[in-house]
Amino acid sequence: MSVSVARFPAWQIAAAWPRMVARSRPKARPAAGQIVCLRLTGQLCADTAEALLDAVSARVQAAMPAAYEVVLDLTDTPAVDDGAQAALLSLGDLLVKSHARLRLVLPDAEARAALCDGGTAGAIGADALHTSVRAAVLAAHATRPGPALVTPALRMLLENPPEQLLLP
Repeated sequence: MSVSVARFPAWQIAAAWPRMVARSRPKARPAAGQIVCLRLTGQLCADTAEALLDAVSARVQAAMPAAYEVVLDLTDTPAVDDGAQAALLSLGDLLVKSHARLRLVLPDAEARAALCDGGTAGAIGADALHTSVRAAVLAAHATRPGPALVTPALRMLLENPPEQLLLP
């Protein structure tokens, strides 16, 4: 025993410890995940709210790797009434529980103003309202940790239209 202590004094072991721990730690990598883009077709109201929640939840759960942002394009949605705002709030809460964030695409200034007046924009986040799918995807990508490199997957996401989300 005294031989090993003589070879490696306590001060040398204590000095080497931080280097050994640093070498054994895994390297920090950007968070894995993907951006899911969906285009809602049809009317969003209190009657279709449950179908919206089910459809988006199923799509987010099926995403591999897991979705960290959901871009919902409401371009084809005729109006945003109180039922639609309640549905969007429920959807935002559902996604927060899934560790994802909701971003809305509303090119119409009146629809954006209606969401802001109804308080939905404040609950979801004022920075979550966008005028185009491209702007929403780029904003979502910019929130990721690490360098914001444009990968082939991101390029494909920007070039292709969002998935159609049909509600009854």
